[in-house]
Formats: sequence, structure tokens, C-alpha cells
Amino acid sequence: MHGILFLALEDFIESRLGEGVWETALEAAKLEQFEFEPDRYYADTMANVLFAITTKFMKFPLSKTLELFGEHMAPGLVTMGRSMGMIQKDWKTLDIIERLQSDILPPFANREAGVKPPDIRTYRLKHSEVAVAYVSHRKLCALMKGIIRGLGKFFQEPIAFKEYVCMQQNAPLCRLSVFLDDPFLVRYVDIEREFGLIHSQIIEISFYNSFQGVPYTSIGLVMQYSKEDVVIQASPSQLIAMQEEQVTYIAVPHLQQGLKALIQKVDVAQGVATLGNIRLTDGSVGSRRFPRVGPDKRIAVKMQLSRRALRGHLLNLSRGGARILLEKDSRMPEVLLYEPVSLEFSLPLKFVEMDDVILLGPLQMNLDGNVLDASPVDGCVAVRIVFGAIDGQERVILEQYSRKVHEDVKEIMTQRLSK
Repeated sequence: MHGILFLALEDFIESRLGEGVWETALEAAKLEQFEFEPDRYYADTMANVLFAITTKFMKFPLSKTLELFGEHMAPGLVTMGRSMGMIQKDWKTLDIIERLQSDILPPFANREAGVKPPDIRTYRLKHSEVAVAYVSHRKLCALMKGIIRGLGKFFQEPIAFKEYVCMQQNAPLCRLSVFLDDPFLVRYVDIEREFGLIHSQIIEISFYNSFQGVPYTSIGLVMQYSKEDVVIQASPSQLIAMQEEQVTYIAVPHLQQGLKALIQKVDVAQGVATLGNIRLTDGSVGSRRFPRVGPDKRIAVKMQLSRRALRGHLLNLSRGGARILLEKDSRMPEVLLYEPVSLEFSLPLKFVEMDDVILLGPLQMNLDGNVLDASPVDGCVAVRIVFGAIDGQERVILEQYSRKVHEDVKEIMTQRLSK
């Protein structure tokens, strides 16, 4: 164990329990002959004995003592790391954790003395979160958590954990996520970091929009970027859809979550758009199995939920489900995830071809499904429904309706592109 840890433990004990207690602890551990130095390494057993004695003195469980010790150590570790050039001035909690394995821990290894730093593997999931895997025979995960909490306090950041498995519960490693517990920071995107990587490696990204209810998707490139905005290149039809919607959704290969960006400027002739106010979405983008279309005309819906009859109209529709905006006077009961629901509506199709039969429209649809979620929209409630099994006839009707909407919108898009 590195000598710095023993010096920090001395400072911790005396700041908590008073002067002279360190000498008492050394005597209890039968280590009074040692004077610990910051550039030497000492046996792990010495640290373990002193941890046990400190725990006894403080009358806390060992895990609590180690966490408090870690918090106490953190500011000094930052100061030392900066003086040694391992920690940059602009780094904060998650930046330091992200670089533990690459920049900070390696200098503390000593092959000749057989000393290895703990195996702490980290991965920056997004600006506000780092995944951490800790593997060490020392099992000092509580000390690591304390140091992380101490870093958060030092930088005045709202640091929180999600712990998945721990060696103290007989797992082979500790795995946790460390994140900034702040609603704004959870969605924050470091544009220079993320789009600088995309630009430097010429990575293609995917854009998702809708134009008059029809989804448009294409691949594009990052042309320029700054702290505030990004200039991208995309297909003309995608740019028109962006211009119409004034927002775009982006799937980036190295990020698990999708991005949402506001459209600042579109130049269809040059094939570029400027995106700003980029934030993370709730989940991934582009993973929907069945593309949804927005009806070209208002389609009324009757919905039966928990023996309650509700009315509204379709916001969008696919083979897999629908989104319905309820009427303002509708009282939405509290619903549980996947609560059964039945829908009744008519699709404005003149006819549908099915094998050798032609069904004349409008076509009545009676579909069963389950509530996925409900959210407020402009003073009303929008309900997402996922459909259950759909038989042959209903499936054909939905597919042909989707195809009709696509064809109608394609004509409009072609006219826009020809201008």
C-alpha cells in the first residue's frame, strides 16, 4: 500500500479524534516503530490493521469508516494529482474517474515491489455518467466510493451512485454507475467532446424526422462544430423535414442514448443545417420496429379503459401501436403500465385489396392493446398504446393505410424539392 494512504489516515484520525490518537493507533497495531513516508510502499496488512483499529475507535462499521476516510482524502488527492500533472485544472469529478486507469493510477504501480494499483475500469457513458468496474483483492470498494463522494463535495457537484453488484456481497467485482444527480446535467451534451470525436473520425450519424406525419431517416456527417452548435450535412429531403419540424433526433454510434437538437438554420441548396441546444433524449433513437405515420386527416377514436369510455383522436399509428390525444374533458384514470385497452376508429381508405377481395372504405378498426404510458400535452393527455396480436385483415389494412400516407406525402416532398 502506498505511503500516501498512511499519511492521509493519520490526518483523518487526528482531525476526527484529536491529536495523539494516531500514536495510540500505531501502538495498538504494534507499528509504533514505523514512520510512514510518501514515496514508499508498505504491506497491505499494515493498512488493514489500522483500518480495523480506526473503526474500533470511531465506533462505526468498517464500510462507513472507509467511506468517511475516502471523503477526507479526496481534496488532498486532487491537489497532489494537479501538482504531479496527472489531473488537469479543468477536470471535475467524472473527468477524474474516467481517467483513473489511463492517467492517474499507473504512476502508483511498482513492479519491483510487486505493487499493483486497483483494477478500476471506467467508461464515460455520457457527460453526466461514468460506468465503473472495480476489481481488487483488497476489496476496498467503500474507500473508492468515499473518494468519489469527496470529489463531488470538493467540486460542489451533486454526485450519486447506482450500485449493481459488489464484492462485499460475494460478487467477483463491484459495478456501479456514478452520475450527476441534476435534471439539467442528466440531459447535457458536451458538444465539443462528442461531435469533435465524430468529426475527427468521420463517423456517419443518423437523423430522424417526420414530414407531414411520415418518418424521414438518413445518414449525415458533421462538417463543423463549436461549444454551442454543429453544422451537419444531410440529404435534401431530410433537411426539408428538419426545416418543417424545427427539431431533429440523432443516433450516434458511441452513445447509448439518442440526441435531440433544435434547428437553427437550414440551407437545402448547400446541403447543410446548423443544430443547437443539443440534449440527450430519454432513450435510444431509431429503435422502433414499426414506423408510425401521422394521419393526414383527423381520425376520431373511442377508447375503453378500465370500464371507462374515453374519446380522442389519433396522433400517429403503426402496426405496433398508436398515440391518442384525449379530449380536454376526458378524465384519465390512474393507469398501470400495460393496463388493457380497446380502440375503435375508422381509417379513411377508399378501398383495400386483400387476396381476391376488395374491401370498400372507410374501414372500421377494432383493436386491443395495452397502455404504454400517458403524458400531458397542451392541457390534454396523450396516451401511447401498444397493440396485441393483429390478424391478417387488420394487418393488411394498417399496412395499406401507411403506404397511402407515404405516397401522398412523397408527392408533396417531391414538389418541395423541385422548387
